Amino acid sequence: MDLIAGLANMRARNYSIPEVDKLKAKFIAGRIIPAIATSTAMATGLVCLELYKVIAGEHPIEDYRNTFANLALPLFSMAEPVPAKVMKHQDLSWTVWDRWTIKGNLTIAELLQWFSDKGLSAYSMSCGTSLLYNSMFTRHKERLQKKVVDVAREVAKVEVPEYRKHIDVVVACEDDDGNDIDIPLVSVYFR
Repeated sequence: MDLIAGLANMRARNYSIPEVDKLKAKFIAGRIIPAIATSTAMATGLVCLELYKVIAGEHPIEDYRNTFANLALPLFSMAEPVPAKVMKHQDLSWTVWDRWTIKGNLTIAELLQWFSDKGLSAYSMSCGTSLLYNSMFTRHKERLQKKVVDVAREVAKVEVPEYRKHIDVVVACEDDDGNDIDIPLVSVYFR
């Protein structure tokens, strides 16, 4: 307790806050621990209630709840979540929560063709913070015949463990009119 009181007073001096004695520091710290335990238990309970609905499946979105709780006020409010916006392009539809999976150890050119078959022009592809391919860079043309996973290993320095069967790439696309189309994350299964 001496250490906590000492550290609290050093911080108080740094920020020109009035210092407290050891008894006052113990009183304040004694209130924090139950507050943390209470709010954690409440949040965990609310998450578990929603998890039961997810596991049971087949629940309409109206059955789920977003909860805002502030124990200091006390305020507790629940609301129905808003459904995710559905984006459409030709005969495809998706939300921000979807993921496109592509099976096969494809080259970058084959992956670009996959998008082209869907009516999308993919002009940029990245993995993590590294750019795997961009149509504006002439140097990237030599990567077209390489496998996506090999380019990710080489450029992004992605270490793919033996048990891992896919890599995730972010692809930027546009339609025939040159409008950007936000597509979901793409998982390329190479094994």
